[in-house]
Amino acid sequence: MTSLGPADPAVGGSDRARAVVAPSVVSRLERAAPGDPRVVDQLAAVLRPVHLDGGALLPDPLPAVPAVQSRVPVAVLAPEERRVMVCAALAVTERAEVVLQAAAADAAVLARPVVRELLAVRDGRATLRDVGVRAALHAGTALSERSGLHAALARSARRVGDAASALWHTAASTLSGDELLADGLLELADLLLSRGDAESAHLVAREAISHATGVRRARAFLLSGRSALWSGHLDDAERWLRRAAGCKVPEVAGAADALLAPTLGLRRGSPDGSTAAHAPGGAGAVLSRLVVPVGALAATPSDRAALASAVDALHLLDGDPAAADAALARAVVGAVPTVRRPGPWPVVAGALTPLAEAHLRVVQALVLVCTGERGVAAEVLSDAVARLPVSHVVGGLVADLTAHLGAEPGARGGAPAAAWQRWGPERSVAAGAVTALLPGVVPLSGSALALAATPAPRADESGQEGPAGLPAAWSSALTPRELQVVAAVARGRSNRQVSDELSVSVRTVEVHLGRVFRKLGVSSRSELLVRALRPAD
Repeated sequence: MTSLGPADPAVGGSDRARAVVAPSVVSRLERAAPGDPRVVDQLAAVLRPVHLDGGALLPDPLPAVPAVQSRVPVAVLAPEERRVMVCAALAVTERAEVVLQAAAADAAVLARPVVRELLAVRDGRATLRDVGVRAALHAGTALSERSGLHAALARSARRVGDAASALWHTAASTLSGDELLADGLLELADLLLSRGDAESAHLVAREAISHATGVRRARAFLLSGRSALWSGHLDDAERWLRRAAGCKVPEVAGAADALLAPTLGLRRGSPDGSTAAHAPGGAGAVLSRLVVPVGALAATPSDRAALASAVDALHLLDGDPAAADAALARAVVGAVPTVRRPGPWPVVAGALTPLAEAHLRVVQALVLVCTGERGVAAEVLSDAVARLPVSHVVGGLVADLTAHLGAEPGARGGAPAAAWQRWGPERSVAAGAVTALLPGVVPLSGSALALAATPAPRADESGQEGPAGLPAAWSSALTPRELQVVAAVARGRSNRQVSDELSVSVRTVEVHLGRVFRKLGVSSRSELLVRALRPAD
């Protein structure tokens, strides 16, 4: 089977490998063995589903599957060449002098053909040509040897004044927990996050967990969750933040609770679990309210500015797409793309975190569609889905954009819309967004954004409002329990959520809805929602 690109996310080869792989994960896996059509299948067969759908950080390094191991001629490397290559694989810096000193090797070794095949050397920097080299070298090196080389890298980094790298390699060479390292690791994780490298910050914070106890450990849980959120790994974020929230450290628990809210909001599709269609405003205003809670907790000034611009642009889309384009233009032009992972640590701040850039690019694609630039929108979206965690941002907007752009000649919107719906939030609040925002087009009946685009009164002819905002006339037609079920459905709850809310079985909810349909003369859930939220005068 050929390797998979962003437009074809289904993975075959075995039952285990028939999971669906998010496009950004496909791109990362393909980098382990560029040009080898077997690599994605083999890696998908051994990775967990939560890794494949982008919910959790991929293992670092990746598993050394046969397609990866076959690319690295470890057996033909001389001892000195092998030490250089392993040091380059372990190092978090590209500085060739650090790698050579740690390997106790002469610079001439970098010019040897077998090394140059695996390692690109230029301007004093030594960079692995693909991430599969790192995986294969890790797999072929014993833990004791790796620990010794980490210690050598720490000494080498310290000599050249690279304190951050020295601290990391010292921690990696320490096989048992060391409380003295925990504070430094937490500071380092904070530093990396401030530079936009949320993924590396997550790795360092996790290392801090293994060294810390008490309050430091609680802080490490919190920082791991915060970093995982901004790298877009929502399963990891929720797991670490729940552990932080359960700690008996009030300030840590409070901060974790504050971060859990937007994390769960991204997973659900809206900040409060509703469709967000009940609040006033058009479709753009509804979408903007999905971004506000994330922007309020932005990890860096760059993130904060980008997310604020996205919110402004979404607000303006309802009445003036050209103004929305202008509002977003400065943020787009000034945005520094997220740090490519894996790779060396950044030395300067300013890059967007993956989650922030995902919001910016998806909103940019929407604005381009609304201003008639569909071809450019497809290009922006295609790039975003291959690099960024876009599935949950803005209420699952990428699914709606993909569905719209998929009909455009030559458009490359990424994976099929159905796949994005599977990866995305529990509720596709953004369903119908593009249609609702395009002038002269009737929004899809029943979608949350179609309802939001044209708010309607909830009063009956007498001007009175029924229970939970339902038409007053329904009070005489439906039983109290049926009214409770309809009110919950009108808030966007699924049958399962209604059953949990009312402490009844799913089957009981279905029975109540069947009776409601017959009494009100409706034939579908969408029709019921339309009548509940937009009753006839």
